[in-house]
Amino acid sequence: MKKENPPLFNPVVQPGLAIPLRKKRTKSRKQSRTARTKRGFNARRTAGRFTSKVRRKARVLSQRIKAGLTARFAHLDRDKLKQALIACGVAAAVATVIVVLVKMTPLIVALLALLGLGAVMQMWDRLRNRMPV
Repeated sequence: MKKENPPLFNPVVQPGLAIPLRKKRTKSRKQSRTARTKRGFNARRTAGRFTSKVRRKARVLSQRIKAGLTARFAHLDRDKLKQALIACGVAAAVATVIVVLVKMTPLIVALLALLGLGAVMQMWDRLRNRMPV
């Protein structure tokens, strides 16, 4: 007997096919903690835990960022590192200038409009005085 190859998209499960089974999920620490009797709600203690958790996560994140930057810049020699840092500084300065200009655009437009109106009024007064009536 010759065994034929099944088609690629065969909806029938082959008997010899090993299907990986999922492991049963056990209760995590968080689930077991909430399953216990709940203590009285203390807002100050809860807020303290939350802020310390956020600070800890922020510290870990900053350490990861520092480690990543160190790993990327570790292979550069001093001159290339200096050029890269200067380029980063220039890019940061340009981005800051753009953000400041965008934030100040309404004020700049208003000032230009007032100055332009003042200049037009001065020219109109000069022209009016020169014209014979």
